[in-house]
Amino acid sequence: MWGESNEEFSPEDWIAFYKNVLKSNYSIWDEQLPAKELLFLAIRTINGEDEVVAAIGLSDFDDLEEFRHFKPWFCAFIVKEEVRGLGIGNHVLKLMEDRARRYRIEEIFLWTEDQEAFYRKRGYITIEHLEKPGRLLNIMKKNL
Repeated sequence: MWGESNEEFSPEDWIAFYKNVLKSNYSIWDEQLPAKELLFLAIRTINGEDEVVAAIGLSDFDDLEEFRHFKPWFCAFIVKEEVRGLGIGNHVLKLMEDRARRYRIEEIFLWTEDQEAFYRKRGYITIEHLEKPGRLLNIMKKNL
């Protein structure tokens, strides 16, 4: 669901994420800086009105303690429900992969509960699974 949270992220976690985003330097990806977090938005304009239709983040760590040794991560990737199936998610992911390559990032990680097939079609492989109560997280990676 658009904007829905889960057990991994409290409201305070999201506030901290957005504070880091505000302080981030989007021109470079500096491995020496701690807590690097970038957020990109896909915006469409209809009848002069701007609307955010997708968001995706790039972070140097994930909030899942079990997988902090992997980095960096695509995170907070969501496409507004009413525009899913129009290719926006595919386009946003490709743009982010291109951006990561420009940052000289050679491999990227992400996790998903229910979109493993979407990522597989785009070259991601599942490297691990994490079972949570009532949930299965699929940890995936792609060499860029």
